[in-house]
Amino acid sequence: MKFRSVQKLALGGALLLAATGAAAGHGDEGGEERFAESQYRHDVMEIAKDGLTNFLQHIQGKADHAGHVAKFAQIMALSASMAKDSFAKDTRGMAGKTDAKDAIWENWADYAERMDKYAADTAAFAEAAKTEDMAQIMPAFKQAAGNCKSCHDKYRD
Repeated sequence: MKFRSVQKLALGGALLLAATGAAAGHGDEGGEERFAESQYRHDVMEIAKDGLTNFLQHIQGKADHAGHVAKFAQIMALSASMAKDSFAKDTRGMAGKTDAKDAIWENWADYAERMDKYAADTAAFAEAAKTEDMAQIMPAFKQAAGNCKSCHDKYRD
């Protein structure tokens, strides 16, 4: 796949990544240890972040490995398919670090709907990535990444 012709799209993707906060701060700064459920959720979401970061390296021309764009999109979709279930257990009040706001369980129907949309949109992104056609890949990517920002804005500290 040739990525030189999509430099403007790459810039847009990089800006979207910055807006979602996906490149910054999923770590355990501050010294407080995560409790087990929080660590599990964190790890599931880190898988998606890693796929996203590596996908962006390809569209920005920093990496060029045949077939990897589709694989990273698939990694994101697989992680997204596990995300809602990883939050199903209400952990409000548990001691330890978490980035999850109580609003997740206070508004479970809305949260679950957002997570279902995220899973569907990342699955569509993974399908588009198989085509190796940036005209199909980028709109699907932007749709999936927009779900990240929407949810993080409301449900993540």
